[in-house]
Amino acid sequence: MLVRASVVTLADPGHAILRIDGLDAAPEGLALSIQRQQGPDIHLADDGWRRTEAWLIPAEVARKGDILEFHLGPEICDRLAGIATVRLRVKEPDIGVVGTTVVAWPSMLTSGAAGSSGTYDDTVRLRRLQQPASPPEPEPEMPAPFEPPMPAPELHAARDVPPVSTKPRPVIPNRAIAVIALLIVGGAGYAAYDHFKQHPQVVVATAPPAATPPVSEQPKKSVRDTVADYLATKPSAEAMLAKARDLAKAGDQAAAFLVFRRAAEAGSAPAQLELGTFYDPLAQPPREGFTPDATRAADWYERAALAGIAEAQRRLGLLLAKGGSGLAADVAKAKTWLQQAAAQNDAEATKALSALTR
Repeated sequence: MLVRASVVTLADPGHAILRIDGLDAAPEGLALSIQRQQGPDIHLADDGWRRTEAWLIPAEVARKGDILEFHLGPEICDRLAGIATVRLRVKEPDIGVVGTTVVAWPSMLTSGAAGSSGTYDDTVRLRRLQQPASPPEPEPEMPAPFEPPMPAPELHAARDVPPVSTKPRPVIPNRAIAVIALLIVGGAGYAAYDHFKQHPQVVVATAPPAATPPVSEQPKKSVRDTVADYLATKPSAEAMLAKARDLAKAGDQAAAFLVFRRAAEAGSAPAQLELGTFYDPLAQPPREGFTPDATRAADWYERAALAGIAEAQRRLGLLLAKGGSGLAADVAKAKTWLQQAAAQNDAEATKALSALTR
């Protein structure tokens, strides 16, 4: 998709704002590809020029109305010094390239961060990457001089030791001890046998219920991830149009918009008509979650109208007849488009044309 771009230099050397107009994309995650015309190394990367295409993600991208502003620093501006024009490509995450243009690069002061070799010196790289400084290593401590341990003082009991009795204890023969133990064990065994004989019990061991393993829920994919998976299959423009209509019928308007947009950029006139309805302030019912924008709606309608689609001609005529939302009313153009739609037997266009000529 062709877009318009311009560059505004800032007072701080090596800094500029790249402004891109006419790009339908969210600012989050947008990446730039910058290409010059001279030399074998024509693609700009974060460490200089290379032969293969590289994608640069600016530190800040913001939208102001219809304009996207990319804040560029010395890693880009310094290396473009002396270059007259560059080719830009804009890529949206999970979607792909959404805009291409050529922009004139203005003369500007550089910061001097990039050396003659085209790479950053260590100091600038560390500052750019914001690596924390390593703390100073502590000085080794000198061991304390060896001192022999002091002798431990002798300990004396504070109480008198009771006299040891010299009276002999009575000695029980080992055979008598064994007989007594047998009598005790036998008596305990007979008592247990008699108890269980009179009161039999059945003990059933039950195993504890097995713990149910937790079911790990798979993280739900975002709308962009789902659409990106579908677009990765490289469907045709006709297949994308059918898929987008199915998504819209199922109520998934965000996914339908992304697929309609890719099909419209691929040249599908019916998809261009559908995409215009997302911005059309006159569309009934309005697309939920989308901000009306008559200018963008007219742009997409005009592409489909030029392809001869009567509905697009009628919708464009109605927009031009009313104007608003940044679109100036133009009754003459409105009549022209309504007449073309009416010539294709569009009853609504005929009715609108009759009301406009009264």
